[in-house]
This record gives sequence, C-alpha cells and structure tokens, in this order.
Amino acid sequence: MSKDEPRSRPLKVAFLFVSMPVGGAEDFLLSASRYLPPEIEARFVCLRSFGVLGEEAKLTGLSIDLVPVFPSKRMNPLGMFRLARWFRENGIEVVHAQSYHDQLFGVIAAKLAGIRSIVHQQKTFLELKGRKGFFMRHIYRWADHVIALSEETRRDLIAAFALDPNEVSVVPNAIDPAVFKPAGDKSAVRIELGLDSGELLVGSVASLHPTKNHEATVAAMQLLAKRGTVLPKFMLFGEGQSRPLLERAIAENNLGEHLILAGRKRPVAPWIQSLDLFVLASHWEGQPLALLQALDCRIPILASRIEGNTALLTENHPGLFDPADHAGYAALLEQAVLDRSFRDYLIEFQERLPRPSLPELSQQLSDLYIRLVEKA
Repeated sequence: MSKDEPRSRPLKVAFLFVSMPVGGAEDFLLSASRYLPPEIEARFVCLRSFGVLGEEAKLTGLSIDLVPVFPSKRMNPLGMFRLARWFRENGIEVVHAQSYHDQLFGVIAAKLAGIRSIVHQQKTFLELKGRKGFFMRHIYRWADHVIALSEETRRDLIAAFALDPNEVSVVPNAIDPAVFKPAGDKSAVRIELGLDSGELLVGSVASLHPTKNHEATVAAMQLLAKRGTVLPKFMLFGEGQSRPLLERAIAENNLGEHLILAGRKRPVAPWIQSLDLFVLASHWEGQPLALLQALDCRIPILASRIEGNTALLTENHPGLFDPADHAGYAALLEQAVLDRSFRDYLIEFQERLPRPSLPELSQQLSDLYIRLVEKA
C-alpha cells in the first residue's frame, strides 16, 4: 500500500505479554486501547497464560488471544517461529511489547513475519551484563521504535543501546478519566464496599513485594502506637511474596485491627475513592499508575521521595518522605491523620499538578503505528 493510498481495513496492532497480571503496564495499554481511533484494531496476545487482567478483559469484550509459545523461561526458537506464523495468519502489522521476555519473542517473531515492532521500556539501564544484556542490546537495536516512560529514561536508553534518537519517543503513563474520578458520595461508596462510612481510612495500592516498602508502613504504624496516637484503619491492597512476612510483623506489633492486608481488589477504583488518604512508600517506581489514580480520585497523597514519585508529584509536594526514614514517615502520617486542614492542603497542591491525558496519548500511539507501517 502506498503512503497516500487510504486503508481499506484497520491497522492491526498486537500488544504482547507473557501473561497479564495486575500491573501498571497491562493496565495502561488496556485503558489506552479503549481510546484508539477506529483505524487501529488492538489485539492483546498472551504467550503463556491470560492472567488476572487478561481474564477480566475477555469478559469486557476486548480481543484477547492466548498463543502459548512460551511455557517456561527457557529460550524457545520454535515458539518464535510459531508466533511469527500467528502474526501473519492474523494480519498483524505492528507488535508492541512491554517487558523483556515478550520483547525478546515479539521483536524476533516480528522480524520473521516481516512486520514492525515497538519495545516499551519503563526503567533505565546502568549495566547490561551476561546473557540478558547481550539479548537486550540486540532487541532494542532490531526494534523499529522504542518508547520510554520519561525524557530521562529516553536519554538513558539512547546512550545504553546507541539508538537512533528519531526512533525513541516518550509516552508517559496515564489512567482512564472515565473510571478514576472523585466519588460523588464517598459514604455511599463505603457502604457499598462494606466499610464504615464514618472512620478515617488510609490505603495503599501496591503488590506485597520488598520494593513497595510495606515494612516501612508497619514500622510507622508501630511508632504511632507507641506514641499513643489514635491509629487509623490502614488498608494495603495487593498480593505478593511478602505477605507471610508482613502478616508476622503486623501480628508481632499488635497492629491487626489497624493495618489490614486487604488483598487484591478488582475493580480498584471504588476502593481508592473510599479513602481519606493514599500512601505509596516504595523504594522504587517507574511512573506509578496508583498515584495517577489517587490524583484523579482527588485523594490526598503521602509518598516516598523517589524519582518515579517526584516526577509526577514534583519535589515540592508537601507529602513526601524518605523511604528509609520511618520516624519521618510516621510524623507525616500522624499529621495527615489528625489534621484535616493538612489533607486539604495536599489536595489543593495536587490539583495544580499537570497530568497526562490518556486520549491524547492513545492518539500519539495511533500516529506512531501508522507512521511505522507507512514507512515500511
């Protein structure tokens, strides 16, 4: 098809995942796909299993395919050939891959199928060692385009992989404004969820993993209990490998009535809308969707002073704390719990923050897909 010839059918883009658990990359592309223009047809492809989000997306009518060519973490050249054949048979023209293994399969299979590929990266690379480093250097150079989460990550990727700057763009995370918005009646939302409509409720949405630093929340709540502060109910929404350790720490510090491991909640929007305060204490974040969700639900935020959080909240946000400073975290949590005017101040500050538009970013992705196919 020539560049000026109108398309007779939508351009098919395969969003590639090994699986689709609850995570930021999966949530972003699922949300963005709903705002793609009619000339783009999104296909979600899982290489091992559907995962929680994949199963949910199937129920909503989105196109989710299971192409089980990657049953384990071992290299599988035959699976790459099978995936390339699936691309050809289904008329895929662009492959968009988010993480290492689906990028490895996706870029090579796209080459074999003679179609375009995009790799989407959410963090920087300081060292590229061993087998993974070897493959990543080639994957990122073989891909037709690279998407970075921020301008800083874009610069790091260009330097790390010697990439053409014209083929590395920035697409920040964004959330669906139709889903994440302030509750019209917070008491009604709480009643619907089985929560006390009158108590002060603090929450965090993050996997139970060491990088999320839930241990700091246990320590901060312990310090407040020793100080005699009236503790709020603090709900941690998520699942993960740290659950047994957190359960033990909560029990040892007699925090069971106040610090609740609430599990994974789907949909999560009403749970965020029900909160009086949102906290993200992570040691590391790319660009956390949970903060964007809390911002758009108009919930005051406390967060660790790390790059991923400050890139969104700015260094001047009055709710920032050092993730290793448990006493500082506890003091800020106490202030936010006891002082309604401080929570109002946090919201006023947050209302002035710029936030990316998901419809605009979806259009940016659409323009990129079309450009890559037209120049093929």
